[in-house]
Amino acid sequence: MPLLMWLLVLAAALAQVAVSHQHRELLQQWQQQDARRLSLQQEYTRLLLERSTLSAHGRLDQLARKQLNMTDPQQVQVLRK
Repeated sequence: MPLLMWLLVLAAALAQVAVSHQHRELLQQWQQQDARRLSLQQEYTRLLLERSTLSAHGRLDQLARKQLNMTDPQQVQVLRK
């Protein structure tokens, strides 16, 4: 009977060690994924800012004038029915 009790105590101790190890591994994975999430969120915010900068009306107007040699129309005629 005492041998059986020692075996049960040993089995419980080994199970506790295994569960603690698994918990540490899962916590480490969670921390890595959380860091990746933060990094992706920062990149997404940066890309949104870059997109808004690149698509700003003034910038598009400037590019059209420089690269396509576009100008404002000299004569504007409005047609009505």
